[in-house]
Amino acid sequence: MVGVFALAEPKGVGDRVAAFLAGLPALPAPVPAAYQAPILIVPNVFEPAFCDRLIEFYNAEGGVDSGFMRERDGRTVAVIDYAHKRRSDHVLQDPQICEQARARIHRRLAPEVKKAFQFEATRMERYIVACYDASTGGYFNAHRDNTTSGTAHRRFAVTFNLNAGEHEGGELRFPEFGTRTYVPPTGAALVFSCSLMHEVLPIRKGRRFAFLPFLYDDAAARIREANNAYLSEEVEKYRDKA
Repeated sequence: MVGVFALAEPKGVGDRVAAFLAGLPALPAPVPAAYQAPILIVPNVFEPAFCDRLIEFYNAEGGVDSGFMRERDGRTVAVIDYAHKRRSDHVLQDPQICEQARARIHRRLAPEVKKAFQFEATRMERYIVACYDASTGGYFNAHRDNTTSGTAHRRFAVTFNLNAGEHEGGELRFPEFGTRTYVPPTGAALVFSCSLMHEVLPIRKGRRFAFLPFLYDDAAARIREANNAYLSEEVEKYRDKA
């Protein structure tokens, strides 16, 4: 979000919008595009104040060890292995804050995903605030997000940096597409296919907070429902923490 203009008093609103647009910073000069992974970055999906609110929920209630999904004996199970991933997550339980996040993604991000990828996201999985903490050596080794029965429905992953510039390290990288790293600004959405290999590099200083949902559609929802039989009891109980 860049600006809000109330229409309760429509007189002169066009002039106010025009003046606001004229005052925005000029676009940078054209430069050759750098080779990058097939991702989409959409700025200003979450405003800074909303990012701060999400971090406040984490700080108030803390986080728990964040595992990852593996397929064992035909079932999807949750695994915690510090040799592969070190992160803490807080699952948002407040219905109001969850709806506010969903509404922003539906209104500001989903149309851009449809334009870029010709995919209409109608469902969202996970309302978590994740924390990569330098004091515990936060990182997540290279992985994909849809390799088990319990995660096969996921179509696009979204990373919202909530406090860019307040930490060192924790960059996102797609090793199949080179060594370039990605650090979106606070409130921007970085969107990528769940089939892409990606990793979070070790955080060196401070704490990196992120909001990390998955997007899918009605067809994928039917896949999710059909695969419920392959979930372990733990994963089924905490499904949206996967």
